[in-house]
Amino acid sequence: MLTNNTVLALFKDSEDETLCSPLLTRIAGIVRMVAGEDPAASFKNLKVLGIEPALIIISARLYPAARLDLVSNLRNIFPGTEFLVISSAADPFPPLKLLAADMVRHLAINPAGSGNGNGDMAKSWFLPAVHNLVERRSWDMADYLKPGTPIQEFAFSSSEQKEALIAELETLIRGESPDADLLRQKGALLADEMLENAMYGAPRGADDHKIYRKGEKRAIFPREGISFRFGFDGETLAMEVTDGWGSLSPDMVLKHLAQNQDRRELSDDTGGRGLFIIWRILDHFHVSITPGRQTVVGGHLRASSPMDLETPRGFHIATHAENSL
Repeated sequence: MLTNNTVLALFKDSEDETLCSPLLTRIAGIVRMVAGEDPAASFKNLKVLGIEPALIIISARLYPAARLDLVSNLRNIFPGTEFLVISSAADPFPPLKLLAADMVRHLAINPAGSGNGNGDMAKSWFLPAVHNLVERRSWDMADYLKPGTPIQEFAFSSSEQKEALIAELETLIRGESPDADLLRQKGALLADEMLENAMYGAPRGADDHKIYRKGEKRAIFPREGISFRFGFDGETLAMEVTDGWGSLSPDMVLKHLAQNQDRRELSDDTGGRGLFIIWRILDHFHVSITPGRQTVVGGHLRASSPMDLETPRGFHIATHAENSL
């Protein structure tokens, strides 16, 4: 029986469905559909029955590759539904400007054909992501770590505490293997970019101009609520930074990612360079925004993940009402 917690999945053809299948097999009650001439027409029948799916998963081979207007048409039928696009790691990366135009804020990369274990990937990030979207839950980095993994948290009162925090994170990642050494380097770089964004990018005045210059030493006041959390379970490093400014918006995040994606070289002049670097290094990237109150930027990566800015990465960008804090 379909309910308002139904998850619908749309594919271009049977081959497309087979490719995505390993990620979807553990989702209870999922309804799969191969697109016909007019997939939106089929969904209208569900609407007549009073059914509004909590989440619609769409293969990137169908949208935006084949049916550019699909999401806008479905949004007219189901205005309260979240959309998650799945793109194969072997396919061209979806153009973010198109996703941004349709307010598609969730993208997952299917590792099928890339040599990674699909079952492990599904267990580590896809199922928690689907659960969060269906239940309208905030992202919790502990969902991506082994149960019982300690989470360390640091609240900041000065920008000069940053280096000590990064050293503490590096100490947590033990081992002398090339993977461990690379993970320490990536963790340090990510922590630095996350904290720079929270300390210097997030604080903005009434005219939306930055209050502080990047890199300047400054006190961090309690009302700014800047804190950093991280955990390492021996395989996966998860981390996130929180600030009490809430100055980002989903549109801004997608705009920054899209603009930097289109450039051959990264530049501070483009805007959002730090967010782009964070996104392209993490295996999965999440941003949770309570406008004017709080922004959380984080994600996770495995020790075995490659270090490059070309491998496709997914993201989740969510907003929450003020009373959800």
